Amino acid sequence: MTSIHFLDEVESTNQYLINFLESDNIEEEMAVACFNQTKGRGQRGNTWISESGKNISYSIAIHPNYLSARNQFIIAQAIALAVKSFLDEFIKDISIKWPNDIYWNNKKIAGTLIENNLKGDLIDYSVIGIGININQDIFPDTLPNPVSIKQITGIEYNLEDLVSKLHHKIKDVLEELSHGTEVEIQRYYLNALYRRDGFHSYNNWNNIFKARIRGISAKGNLILEHEDGTLKDYAFKEISFI
Repeated sequence: MTSIHFLDEVESTNQYLINFLESDNIEEEMAVACFNQTKGRGQRGNTWISESGKNISYSIAIHPNYLSARNQFIIAQAIALAVKSFLDEFIKDISIKWPNDIYWNNKKIAGTLIENNLKGDLIDYSVIGIGININQDIFPDTLPNPVSIKQITGIEYNLEDLVSKLHHKIKDVLEELSHGTEVEIQRYYLNALYRRDGFHSYNNWNNIFKARIRGISAKGNLILEHEDGTLKDYAFKEISFI
């Protein structure tokens, strides 16, 4: 199994691996972890804020040349399920908030960032970044709904032990994906989604409506059924949960 290289401090574990891949053009997998990430990045330009020495910042670089570029969202689905499986061992009521956040009830406990480099119709490499709130007790007021495992359980955790457990979960799900389990992953992902059942409120460019989740498109768009029965798919940032 790919070993984890621990970094004392880094701006972004994802960017660290991207820089390494682009400078050395390596073909094997690499994984890094850091408990002091100073400029973490989230989806579509968002930031990931993490107190030093309290949480996990983990990234792994892979070469999934068995996947077509048009099906790249399956990586995000697989990784979200692996993170959920990791958290399920400590706490209940974990769900995946489309497309890449991990929630405990209505609070955000983890996030993922998948950055794919394409070569023609295939994926040349993917850098998979994961941030999980572990031992942090106090969060900035600018974050709307954060929570950590410690806040839920009252237990302080060893970060190296947990990142090793997470690494095994990631490796297992990637191994499954390489053996053609896309249909199963898509089904499990859909069933694990936040607000999976029933009608809920959404906001699409200040147009508020109620709908229920019906599926995920191949591109990763969220397919919603409106109250009048019409189906429409939405890209990330076209829609928000209320």
